[in-house]
Amino acid sequence: MSSPRNIDAPSAESLEGVTAMRRRNTQRVLDAAWDCEAVTASELISLTGLTRATVLNQAKDLVESGWLIEAQDTRAVGAYSKGRPALRYELNRTHRLIAGIDAGQHRISLTLSDVRGNLQTRAEAKVDPLSSGQHRADVTEKLLAGVLAEFNVDKLAAMVIGVPAPVDAFGTSPDDDNGFWANMNPDWKSALGKYTHLLRVENDANLAAIAELAHGTEGSFASLMIGERIGAGVVVDNHLLRGVKGLAGEMRFLSQVAGVGDAHGLGYLAREQAKSALAAGVSSSLASLDAESLRAEDVFQAAANEDQLAQEILESLGARLARISAVISGFVGLERVVLSGAMAEIVGPVVSIAQRELAQEPALTCVQLTASTLGNEVVMRGAVDLGVQLVRTAAPF
Repeated sequence: MSSPRNIDAPSAESLEGVTAMRRRNTQRVLDAAWDCEAVTASELISLTGLTRATVLNQAKDLVESGWLIEAQDTRAVGAYSKGRPALRYELNRTHRLIAGIDAGQHRISLTLSDVRGNLQTRAEAKVDPLSSGQHRADVTEKLLAGVLAEFNVDKLAAMVIGVPAPVDAFGTSPDDDNGFWANMNPDWKSALGKYTHLLRVENDANLAAIAELAHGTEGSFASLMIGERIGAGVVVDNHLLRGVKGLAGEMRFLSQVAGVGDAHGLGYLAREQAKSALAAGVSSSLASLDAESLRAEDVFQAAANEDQLAQEILESLGARLARISAVISGFVGLERVVLSGAMAEIVGPVVSIAQRELAQEPALTCVQLTASTLGNEVVMRGAVDLGVQLVRTAAPF
């Protein structure tokens, strides 16, 4: 009698290889469905290059795990009339949610979005700019916990936090003399890590640059935050620059630039220059406003109404912006400087003045100054865009 055949059990390495291939195939199917409203198995085959059996198996797994949902079949939507109707799949956009957080100096703002980046809700809380990092983390957690309770969610697909400090690839900021960066970037992982497995901390200007990239800005540019302080997210040949310790785009070097002298933002300077002039007795329509509540917007509005003091302030801001733009664009060969943040909506007159100043230097006429169209939530928009990228890379999980 012949002995039984010796059939070797599959090795751990081969099983691991099969598991890895299955995961890659699942990711390919999910990624193909991600950008479609509804897609049939045949369309997924065409998009992924996988076999029909593989696509059907992976789609079934994705439906069972909640990443895809079975949509109305092709007959039900009037796209098929004979034979067996094709099943259609859709991304389950609210299966997981993404939090984008702008942890600014004066305000913590939060958005909750689906995995395509569509807004579900937003919330915000004011914070003392001099408060400790721990206090800022506590305020943010309270804000986040309230929003998650409203949606009955325990875990997020991803969370991205934007902070006004340089941030390295590991989410940490370097030490600085006055402790500002440490307060702006506390230990977010300890405070909020329990809410997600994908938590990323990023510089706010870098997130603004990511948002610009995601919404069609290309090439080499700087996304310049211009409100309370100047900070830049620098993109060269469509790649975001980070630099050692995340210091690319950090603007404290402006203290060495003649005619600039510090990294204060245009919003801060418009307000403070007006206050100083009024305190010195300069005549202006702005004198009718309460000095403590005077805003940069008030100065811009007064300039539009031909107030001389306000127009002089805008002239000084335009000259300052021209110098800053010349320095940062000339060094790495940027095509444009995109002005971002809450002031982007009103900064047009200052851009015109800066362009006039730049035109006097032939080598700088190629630099375009533009105001971002993404509004005052550009940092959160960038946080959500980055969150979507993180989830797409890691999904399904």
